[in-house]
Amino acid sequence: MKSYNKGEWSEPYLLLKLIADQKLYLGKENFEKVEGLFYRIIKILHFEKLKSTTFSFDGDIVIIDSNHSSFKLPVKKFIQISKLTLDRINNVKTTKGSFDIPELMEFLNSINIQEVKSKSKSKNDITLQIEDPNTFITPTLGFSVKSQLGRPATLVNASNATNFTYLLSKKLSSFQINEINNIRNFSDKFKIFKKYGVEFTFEKVDSEKFNINLQTIDYNFPKLISDILMMYYVNDITSENTIEKFTKKITEKNEFNYNLNLNSEVYEMIVKRFLVEYALGMRASEIWKRDYQADGGYLIVREDGEVICYHFYFIRNFENYLFQNTKLETPDKNRYHMAEVFEENGKQKIRLNLQIRFIT
Repeated sequence: MKSYNKGEWSEPYLLLKLIADQKLYLGKENFEKVEGLFYRIIKILHFEKLKSTTFSFDGDIVIIDSNHSSFKLPVKKFIQISKLTLDRINNVKTTKGSFDIPELMEFLNSINIQEVKSKSKSKNDITLQIEDPNTFITPTLGFSVKSQLGRPATLVNASNATNFTYLLSKKLSSFQINEINNIRNFSDKFKIFKKYGVEFTFEKVDSEKFNINLQTIDYNFPKLISDILMMYYVNDITSENTIEKFTKKITEKNEFNYNLNLNSEVYEMIVKRFLVEYALGMRASEIWKRDYQADGGYLIVREDGEVICYHFYFIRNFENYLFQNTKLETPDKNRYHMAEVFEENGKQKIRLNLQIRFIT
């Protein structure tokens, strides 16, 4: 039997929880529900490689359609299995590692689901048809799933496309380069750079595709992100590594001389726009044309098992959720060799890699 980690088990749990509730509650700050505001769920679609399964409702009965077959089950069965699944997940104390939930797998197979994770190349993990309580329109929207039950997920995954290159202000000797390259702690590396009088100038985003994607946010955004990256790698205080705190520092610096007297939130607005675009489909290695994939927003599985929605329609709540709950993180040092001095076209340079992870 296949085993999965807490984050992976959260997806089938969320599916069962939404079927049990038949409601999608909107979230506000601190992952609280917006009182009295929810969407009625009309249908839930689960996609696998060769098939899809649709769940719809007739009162306390769930109608399951899959590969031209249809059958019904009482909602109370989904309530029972969802509670069992949450208990199994919570009984595992570590956030890493995989484990079995045989009762859940048996039930999933009985409703024609073989894959725990929805098969999709996009950022859309689950698709819902909902009813807007104000307009009564019934859009079908894709959502990305994030769980607080396991290890926090990444928003921007590290890759060669997320490398940023910087020029050194002066040439170092072979001895100095070896000294710096052999230090593993990044803040210590940059202390040595400072000792040798080295400053850095942003040269480029290595990926031309990612660079132009960033420029769709703001023409100056590649440089802005490069400054945040440098602040992160120099910093040695973990609690200061949040997107929100780095944006505050960038605002105080105001490198681009925006008129902050007219709008003191210019930098914050730019950063929030990037986070939203990336959350809804932007990728570093592909040209971004606002082909929104998770066009509904994010579904969050809270630590207590409740599910809340940060909806794209309620953009301010969604922006604030992303802005207040993300941080920079160091990717695999052995793979990306960040802050190691190398020479290219007669110039000494370093690379820093961008990775952004959710805090919770």
